[in-house]
Amino acid sequence: MEIFLPSFLIIVLAGAVTFVVLPRFSPYVLTILSIALLAFGAYHHYSLFKDEYRLATWYQNASFLAPALVLGVALFFILGYILSFFGSSGIPVPAVPVEITSAVNTVKNAASSVTSRVTNAASQAINTVNQSVNRGLNNSIRFNNGSRSKNSGLANMLP
Repeated sequence: MEIFLPSFLIIVLAGAVTFVVLPRFSPYVLTILSIALLAFGAYHHYSLFKDEYRLATWYQNASFLAPALVLGVALFFILGYILSFFGSSGIPVPAVPVEITSAVNTVKNAASSVTSRVTNAASQAINTVNQSVNRGLNNSIRFNNGSRSKNSGLANMLP
């Protein structure tokens, strides 16, 4: 019970300040107040957890070794690259089994036949649509042949 009442009073006080006092301040005052409270919170947090930050950032003390470490790793890879020229002729690669090759060829042939059929069907559909549209245009031009339209000269040239 001794923890409940003080926490409850703090929540009630914070609600009163939030809904009664803060709406009466201008945005300029609220901005300055929030920056000041943020700075105070950061300072208080750092002073409270200073030892944890020191233990969590132990590796920063070894930052003077970073250039030597980078050069060492780079030299290791350069030497490995140079020594790879003087080693064996290469990594032996096993031959691909015949079953896999025939299966790959079967799939390739099936895929090419499907794509050719789809291409032929699409071409045939496009040609059919083009012929229908052209017939409609030709008929409309012939229909206007008797009138004095811009298309009457074209209608005489059609078969």
